[in-house]
Amino acid sequence: MRVLIVDDHALFRAGLALLLKELYPDIELLQASTRMEGVQRAQQEKLNMVFLDLDLPDGHGFGALTELKESRPSLPVIVTSADERVETIGHCVELRAMGYVPKSAPPEALHAAISAVLAGGVFLPASSIDHLRRENAVLPQQPTETVSSGETKISTAKDLRLAPREFECLTWLTRGLPSKAIATRMGLEDITVRKYVSNLLAHFNVRRRTELIVALAESGVRLGMPPVTDPACDRKQSSAARIQAG
Repeated sequence: MRVLIVDDHALFRAGLALLLKELYPDIELLQASTRMEGVQRAQQEKLNMVFLDLDLPDGHGFGALTELKESRPSLPVIVTSADERVETIGHCVELRAMGYVPKSAPPEALHAAISAVLAGGVFLPASSIDHLRRENAVLPQQPTETVSSGETKISTAKDLRLAPREFECLTWLTRGLPSKAIATRMGLEDITVRKYVSNLLAHFNVRRRTELIVALAESGVRLGMPPVTDPACDRKQSSAARIQAG
């Protein structure tokens, strides 16, 4: 597993690296101390995920998250921050982060976040989910087979009562890909993907993607997405999506 840590505090990077090595002895760690360096390294390296701090010396992490998801849409990003405000967590979800771990959280939270993301799920602080659900007025979901945060059972299309192509669309949507990039990945017209997304929102009884991500985080759904992302593939898909948009 290859992971990039983007944080301007050397002590925090060292501590996070030590903890990750304890959890995953064979992990390969890359580090960056600025937004620019982090984005550049992410654009060049094959990675499983990125840990991103929000308070960076050359720009806020929101900007880095936006850049990462534009240039590497399939690369999972877990935000690590001292900012525990619900509005900050919610905005990171809107910017397509797959996880958020407050720096005050215990090591178990970090492990749970990694396990969730590697299994195609979403991790959010439990204390924020209720607030986000109320803020977004998330309605009760359709019945699904769920798992607890400590389990790694992978849900199937049948478990979630979805058609196979809807399930595939959901896996890419959860990872943070926009509709046009999903269409390119799935070899479909953009209008077909938009229809799938609309069907998914109705199925889970939510109105927009942010609400869907919060609902998936709450239920502990794991979708089993491929864990390694290739920058060359992301560049190709992003270019195709831009051409399709033009």
